[in-house]
Parts: sequence; C-alpha cells; structure tokens
Amino acid sequence: MRTSIYALTLTLVAVFAAGCGSNSSGGGSNSASGYPVPVPTTTPSPGSGTGSGASALVAITSQSNFDNYLGWTANAPTNIQVTVNMNKIATYSSSTGGTDTSFGGEVSISFKDATGRSYTDSFSSLLQSGPNTVSSEAQNNQYNLLTASYPENNGLPGYHGFFQGTTYCGGYPLPPGTVCAGQIFGGAVILVIKSFGFSADGSGATTGSGSVWFKNFVGSVPMGPLPGTNCWFVSAGPYQCREWLSGSGVNTKSSIYPNGSGGYQELGTFTGLSLSGAFNGQL
Repeated sequence: MRTSIYALTLTLVAVFAAGCGSNSSGGGSNSASGYPVPVPTTTPSPGSGTGSGASALVAITSQSNFDNYLGWTANAPTNIQVTVNMNKIATYSSSTGGTDTSFGGEVSISFKDATGRSYTDSFSSLLQSGPNTVSSEAQNNQYNLLTASYPENNGLPGYHGFFQGTTYCGGYPLPPGTVCAGQIFGGAVILVIKSFGFSADGSGATTGSGSVWFKNFVGSVPMGPLPGTNCWFVSAGPYQCREWLSGSGVNTKSSIYPNGSGGYQELGTFTGLSLSGAFNGQL
C-alpha cells in the first residue's frame, strides 16, 4: 500500500497498483504502419527553459477512478492538482502545412488527505537511463505534440503527451533491465490541453484547459525485466502504455483524447492552467 511505504516522506512517485509480465520494446520507428518517425526541422535543448511550471486544480472524474489511479482508497482527498513543467523539444514540418512542436518534461499529480498529509506523483517524458532503443529526446517525444491537426479542434491548436512514472517493486525503485519478483507499482499518464484561452488584449494564449488520463502497469508473476525504453515505445507486455494504436504503430494525431485503444482512464479535468508557466514561455 502506498501510504505505508511513503508516510515518512509524505511523497509518492508514480505508484500504481499493478503486476508484471513479459515485454518487448518496439523502438522508435512506426514506418511499417504508415507513421514514420518525423525528422525535426529544429531541435532546441530540452533544458533550455527554466522555471517551476504551473499548477491547476483537477476535478476528478470519479472517486473510483481516483482510487484506481492510487492503488488504494484516499481518505477525503482535497486540493487535487496537476503541475506541468515542459520545454520545447523539437519542431516538425506538418504534412498539412505549418509546423508541429513537441514539448516534454514533467507532469505531477498532488493532493492532500483528510489529515492534511500531502502526496505527489511525478511523471516524465524525457529519456530514461538503462538499455534504450530510442536515441534522442526528439524521437522520445515525437508523440507529444502541440499541433492544429487534432480533428476535435477544428484547426485550433491543442496538445497531448505521454509521461511515465518511476516503477517500484516491493516499495523500492526498479532499475531498467531488472526483473521484479513481487508486486509492482507503476504506470503512465497522458496530459491533454484541448483549449487555449486568449487574453482580451490580443497578446496570445494565456491559459489552458484539458484533462489527465492514467494507465497502470498490469501483469502477473513471473514478470519480465523493466525496459529502459519509455513505455510508449513498448509494444507488448505489462510495461506498455501506448495509445492511439494503428496496426503496430501510434497515430498520435488521430485524436486529441485517448481513444480507448490503450486502456487509459480519465483521472479528471482542469481549467486555468498558466501556459507561460507550463511551457516555460516557449509557446
């Protein structure tokens, strides 16, 4: 149970109730399914932005979904927030004209329980250490796009992206390449920013509204080794977290929302996220 493991630190990092199993890594190319790895036209340093990000309150979709996300039943959770801290990773030429931009970094979910104890889970879209079939941040964040191509947005910009949390085995971080002999906790979230609110003076987008979705790693004993490659490039087994599946690939522009192909559940929705803070002034 997450509470007993992390009561001393009052912090939880990417802990979901889950099991394990075998896995295979798919690498970065989806050319066989018609979705080749895009070639960036510009690739800024992912560390070029600084700041602490921006936060917004989350209205949870349901208590049962929130408990599924936690892996335990929270005691009267309050002040549920999403914090977003991202930097520009790469700019791509869009097939429909114009450009698409990938943003990656960190997303965290925090809340307080009835005792006032605080909890935070952190998720990252940046390259992990360990054996990895992905060679660059641009490739690793190729699905995390700010684009006007999402069909629900009618030509307006929107963003979604994958973020993976630390995986634990028996309460301890599980290094990539290591087999878990017992219960694991881990998973991923998808951040969606569907609507951009513009200021009255015409100076540009200032706030964002959207939703957060989650998927737990699920499997059974015996469990395979944890991949070093992020879970959105893992094509089979308990450690895969792909979405927008099309054949053996990911068609990230097919919908701004998770479309059910990967099994994500909606954690909740948010409004009023500061875009200058969330994107470190790089929009």
